[in-house]
Parts: sequence; structure tokens; C-alpha cells
Amino acid sequence: MTRDMSRLLDQIVFLEVVDAQHVSMNAAKYLAAARSVREIVERELGGLKMRDFVSADLPTLQTTAENIFFDVNRCFADLDGSGNARRAEAIAGRLLRRLGRARLA
Repeated sequence: MTRDMSRLLDQIVFLEVVDAQHVSMNAAKYLAAARSVREIVERELGGLKMRDFVSADLPTLQTTAENIFFDVNRCFADLDGSGNARRAEAIAGRLLRRLGRARLA
């Protein structure tokens, strides 16, 4: 296993443990781990099909792939067909409109 793949494994486990709320983590450390995962996925696994990242057991890896997809395509991915991407888009839109109105008030 390459050093990057070993680091990817460690970071995914770290994020999964934090996301499952087994440990608490400050935002800066969490963001650093998420960026590390993303960089390695883009560099080492970028040639894989998006559906290869779908895993109910590893939602962090799926979320990373969906975020990369969003950056490239400027639209949400719904890799597992759950409908979560469409719901998230609608909720985010409502939140941004509400925040925009609050800022103008």
C-alpha cells in the first residue's frame, strides 16, 4: 500500500469516527482531515467511476466524491439514488434565501 493510500485510510477512519460522534473534534482539525482525503482521492482515485464510491458503510468517502463532482460539474450528485442531493439542494436554497433576506433587513 502506498503512503498516500495508507494516509487516505487513516483519514477516512478518522472522519468516520468523528461523524459518528464517537469523539469530538474542533473544526480546523476536521477540515484538515477532509481536505487531505479529498486531495488523495482526486490524485490517486480520480479515474474511478463515481458509483465506485457509494458505500453505506463509508459515507465520508461518498460525500468526498460527491463534493468533487460538485466542484467539477457545479451540480449535486446523487450517487446512491437516495434523493438526499435533491433535498440538500432545496434546503440549502431556502437557507441561502433566508440568510439573504436577514442580511438585507
